[in-house]
Amino acid sequence: MKKLSWLLVAGLLPLLLIAEEQLPMAEFIARARGTTRQDDRATYARLYGTLQHRRRGKENIAMPVYFGAIIHPDRTIGQLVLDRSEGYLLSQAKGSGLTTVKAMPGSSKEDKLGYVGVRASDLMMSFLFCKAEKELESSLLRSMIHCRVFLFDDPDNREKIKVWISSEHAFPLKAEFFRYGETQRFRELEAGALTKKNDLYYVRRLRVEGPGWVTKIDFDSDRAEVDLLPTPAPNIIIPLQKK
Repeated sequence: MKKLSWLLVAGLLPLLLIAEEQLPMAEFIARARGTTRQDDRATYARLYGTLQHRRRGKENIAMPVYFGAIIHPDRTIGQLVLDRSEGYLLSQAKGSGLTTVKAMPGSSKEDKLGYVGVRASDLMMSFLFCKAEKELESSLLRSMIHCRVFLFDDPDNREKIKVWISSEHAFPLKAEFFRYGETQRFRELEAGALTKKNDLYYVRRLRVEGPGWVTKIDFDSDRAEVDLLPTPAPNIIIPLQKK
């Protein structure tokens, strides 16, 4: 079994059914990042879905969302589009922990992405490539999934990120974000609905939450394209619609 992992997708990896909790911290995190894999084949994904946002005292919002990515062993490139009119081009070097985000020409200036509390790096799950500071006490997530828990430090030295990684599969499932010097998290991310297509696994559901608001992204499994990268490569960039 194989999985397309971080970013919702991001690297072809074996879904390891072994006692990952026995591995040393550095080796376990390397497996979670996919940096120990031997397979150098690129993969791609084109995912279509719906974003729903609820904010205290405001009307609920729903809009279409698209995420496309090509995942090479050393880098990932992608596109995120909200409401067909607000688009971003994304790139990430695997070891950096940083996601470069550029608004597409002609993109809406409304900044829906900022309003709904989602970061482009959430889809890349860039936090997994930040500096691992220490391992915390293991815990059960959703009362049934044993996770190893780590504290990461972001490259810009502004946040600490507490990350729950499945002990069985070395797969990140939850992250809490803390500003430097604060003990109360200001945002939380949780990945779910691991789904298989073409013998690859990808995250179909993402939830991001902060004080007074919550955003959920659900991708349509019937429309999802998830596979090894063919030659010629498919076009993962979709055009924007003017509103």
